[in-house]
Amino acid sequence: MQTRRPNPQDEDEISRIDDIRRTVAYRDPDRPAALFAKPVIKRSPDVVRAQGRLRTARWRAENDRLKRATLEQIGLSLAVALAKSDVLDRLTEAESSLIRDHLADLHARGFSVVEARKTISRLRRKLRATAHKNQQGC
Repeated sequence: MQTRRPNPQDEDEISRIDDIRRTVAYRDPDRPAALFAKPVIKRSPDVVRAQGRLRTARWRAENDRLKRATLEQIGLSLAVALAKSDVLDRLTEAESSLIRDHLADLHARGFSVVEARKTISRLRRKLRATAHKNQQGC
């Protein structure tokens, strides 16, 4: 099929319409993105792993800057507080309920409650020995 070439008057009209389109009906460069799926970019597995290491390093650095404790550190701090406590026999119902819930959670996750108690006892002995050494000035 052959296309017809516009005559000179039509070319002027087309040019005028295109000028109006460019000056009046242009697209806003700050419009919302219309992309619904990320384009798939094939990357080397080594590059993907390096990017993951970078994300992790950034996340850890941000946690350090904010002095944000991890769940592991919070749990360890609670365990140390429990091990240091000399008032375990005088706990309120709420406090002993918290410890029972903690041990029940460990048990539900497949850990041995007996071994958890032994671990707390070992930690208690270690903390007391360290405190005793510090008192003696060693």
